[in-house]
Amino acid sequence: AEILTEPLPVHGQGLVSPRTQVTLAAEISGRVTAVHPQMVPGGRFQQGEMLVELDPAPVRASLAQARADYRAAETGLRLAEQSVQRTRELIAQGFLSRQTLDEREASRDQAAASLERARAALRQRAIDLERTRVLAPFSGRVLSEQVNAGDTVQPGRELARLFDDGALEVTVSLTDTDIAMIDDPWSQQGPSSDAVVEVDHGGLRYRWPARLARVEAAIDTASRTFNVAVSVDDPRRPGIPVQDGAPPGPPLLVGMYADVHIAGRDQGPYLLIPASALREGRRVWRLDENGQLRIVPVHVLGEVDDKVAIAADPFAAGDRIVSSELRVVTDGMPVRSVDVPAANDAGPAAGRPESGAPDSRTVVSGRVAGSS
Repeated sequence: AEILTEPLPVHGQGLVSPRTQVTLAAEISGRVTAVHPQMVPGGRFQQGEMLVELDPAPVRASLAQARADYRAAETGLRLAEQSVQRTRELIAQGFLSRQTLDEREASRDQAAASLERARAALRQRAIDLERTRVLAPFSGRVLSEQVNAGDTVQPGRELARLFDDGALEVTVSLTDTDIAMIDDPWSQQGPSSDAVVEVDHGGLRYRWPARLARVEAAIDTASRTFNVAVSVDDPRRPGIPVQDGAPPGPPLLVGMYADVHIAGRDQGPYLLIPASALREGRRVWRLDENGQLRIVPVHVLGEVDDKVAIAADPFAAGDRIVSSELRVVTDGMPVRSVDVPAANDAGPAAGRPESGAPDSRTVVSGRVAGSS
């Protein structure tokens, strides 16, 4: 047993995906007259750049018509207001009836409504003119595109899919035991645990600093696990080599399969034991100083790769923990350990390495006292 004290990490795997991804679509119909040269899969663009332009000539003609209609409506309202004013003067002089004033006030109100309609149509035509230029909503890259100069598009037609390559995430599934190892994952201000994302590339391993961004609101009903999003701070930066002397890595790319290591809370002293050493009922077999097997209940903290983390109490550094199987086990039964060669080590001529020799393993055998 080796007593460890550093914070126990939480491990998971998942695919790298964009946090922000949009489908670029046409909002009006028209003929495509220009396409950004970077509108190809993998192309990079900046926020506000024009990605697609539709022929503005028909929209400009509609805009000119809308301006003319607006001016005509303004003139109609002005004449209607003047008519109402003259009618009131003539009524005061006794030349017209009250009914005539009511009719002319109704005509004025209709003219005012016509002006509002003309103003709305003018505003709509101006918006349509702006929509002939499809601008990038953020800086990023093109995931896919389906548009070329000369195409005729309709409203809602998909032109491209874009994503923000400066904000990538890895979503991993964690058990409730894993979640319990993270410091305050349910914080209203959002989790603040540090993390590391690692990928294999060209036979080498690279890493990026990251952080736990959020825990999704509902658990996966099929696997009963929690989906956790880990955000990479600077995915455009080349990955940091894990091995010394390795060349700089690639940037983090969408679709890469990544290992995620999330910093866990301080659990106090703990041990990492092989998964085979954890017995049914969360118990461990320990050999005491008298060579007797003791069945010890343990507190499981979590799983790390192919090992299990357990609280150190009641173990001490150097304790021997059994990972092999025995047919019959009782607490206090005498056992003996035998050093045997590893599979890749033939050992000395006698067929048994000396005690403590490299590449050896310990096998435990025993019997219940008094049995055959």
